[in-house]
Amino acid sequence: MNEKLLNQAASIHDLRKLAKSRIPGFAFDYLEGGCNNNLALETNRAALNAIRLQPCYLRPSGKLNLTSELFGKRYSAPFGIAPIGLSGVVWPNASIIHAKTAHEMNIPFILSSVATTSIEKAAAHAKENFWFQLYPPKDHNIRNDLLMRARNAGCKTLVVTIDVPSPSWRPKDIKNGLAVPPRISASSIFQSALRPRWSAATLKIGIPEFETLKPYLQGSKNLKETARLIRHTLREVVDETVIKQIRRDWPGNLVIKGILSVNDAKTAYHYGADGIIVSNHGGRQLDAAQSPVNVLPSIVKAVGDKLIVMTDSGVESGIDIGRYLACGAQMVFSGRAFMYGTGAFSVNGGHHTYAILYSELKQLLEQLHCNSISELPNYLAA
Repeated sequence: MNEKLLNQAASIHDLRKLAKSRIPGFAFDYLEGGCNNNLALETNRAALNAIRLQPCYLRPSGKLNLTSELFGKRYSAPFGIAPIGLSGVVWPNASIIHAKTAHEMNIPFILSSVATTSIEKAAAHAKENFWFQLYPPKDHNIRNDLLMRARNAGCKTLVVTIDVPSPSWRPKDIKNGLAVPPRISASSIFQSALRPRWSAATLKIGIPEFETLKPYLQGSKNLKETARLIRHTLREVVDETVIKQIRRDWPGNLVIKGILSVNDAKTAYHYGADGIIVSNHGGRQLDAAQSPVNVLPSIVKAVGDKLIVMTDSGVESGIDIGRYLACGAQMVFSGRAFMYGTGAFSVNGGHHTYAILYSELKQLLEQLHCNSISELPNYLAA
């Protein structure tokens, strides 16, 4: 771990504060915010805080194992980097920074369809740890082309997000003009001027674009037309029929993201999924949603012997990762934490975020006298 960076930020909370001081207000609001009244964000935090773990101090200690095997590949840690839309608006080249981190630290990285880095660029940096998150387009020709590009780039795991049947209502983003695509205004220009490091990095790299989707937006003449194409042409409501079609067309691992019920988990298995991500989209879609940690045990009980069960939403520490693992998850994804790190320390932020989360999780297992992440469910307090 980089001691100089550690002295500045020893927790994800520290990274958040540093990132806030470097990122324009409109971008930070987009990263941190939920939807509507932010109740789902509060639900995630309260639910994770309520999970208690019971140490077994007199149990013989053994060799600690934090690795996790998914789809025949062993990762160095049981956590990965979640997909983040508009990533380059929060910090220039953020997705490339995260892709490099994933490869070098040997953890999975999921690229969002609406990130500002292309499938090809991200895959070149993440290499064997590259996963692609798909918002299925209504145009099946575009969908098939995206699947072909992902396969050609070496992607073996496709993540289909199902919890965006309609755009979320995010008041701060609406007022800031940070929609899809973002609107440039006098206020956003002023906020950018207050963050010179962000502005300099953005000017050097260029205004962010939806690089993966760019080939399909050639007919758009302005920002409004681009927004219309993304919302109405490049996004389809995902139901059983769509999952069946994608399963038919995708030869690799298929993961369904956005599961919050046993019924949806069973349906995902029935239609050919290899894994699921139990998620409420980080509290950004349905403000009345349950926290994943509350529904995770029942989902694991129902399908854990048939599917790889993963999760995300609300992860702010290695302790939170341990809580999710104790409730039965095999892999835990975090988006905001890694973006806070990148906002705080730019190209060094991904590695530092990983180091904090790994160290906190390692200390948790050592404190519990738990030798393996697979044993964590035995340490849930009654």
